[in-house]
Amino acid sequence: MRREAAKKILDENRESYNNMASEFSATRAKFWEELEFLAEHAAPGMNVLDIGCGNGRFYPLMKARDVEYTGIDNSLGLLTEARRAFPNVAFTEADATALPFPDHSFDIAFSFATLHHVPSRALREKFIQEAARVLKPGSTFVLSVWELWTPKYFGKLLHDALRGLLGLTSLDIGDVMLTFGRAKHKRYLHAFTANELETLLEKNGFAIVGTDFAERTSGEKNIVVVAKKK
Repeated sequence: MRREAAKKILDENRESYNNMASEFSATRAKFWEELEFLAEHAAPGMNVLDIGCGNGRFYPLMKARDVEYTGIDNSLGLLTEARRAFPNVAFTEADATALPFPDHSFDIAFSFATLHHVPSRALREKFIQEAARVLKPGSTFVLSVWELWTPKYFGKLLHDALRGLLGLTSLDIGDVMLTFGRAKHKRYLHAFTANELETLLEKNGFAIVGTDFAERTSGEKNIVVVAKKK
């Protein structure tokens, strides 16, 4: 994907989340139960970074673990929801591909359902590189993305891939545009495989500790990777 096309998609995604922030947040008042166990990677006193924090719903799990929490998101609309719910928490509007923090600032980073919204391999690599940069050596990175190579989404993935091959869209193979809410706000997603996600991390500063699939009550799954900064 060309750089200009990726930037346009990023801007459109952010605008969609700004416009649907209230409706979206209402459907995600609580963190995913099937992923709550991942909070155990954070120990008391750690400096924790939540990349793509959205409405801040991961924060209560971090508060319970007595850590220093920082959440970043590029959607001001979602951050408004986060600040309304948790007015005394450090939420920052920022781009995950250009984090506004010094090197080696954090003991651990989490990122849930965010990387799949980043268009182009180049920007996804930058996302991982920035996470590695702000983490201390040997620190843990906990990352999840949606598992979209399923019967539910396969037809849409094939449709958008064919449009890309015909030059009707800037999307790469494995990219898909889905909608959310009453107004059908468009959202870009990349359909990762577990191997693709592991390779991306390994090439950009991390060693894989473990990979798993966490199933939601709806039957849909998240790919979850725990990695260590090299």
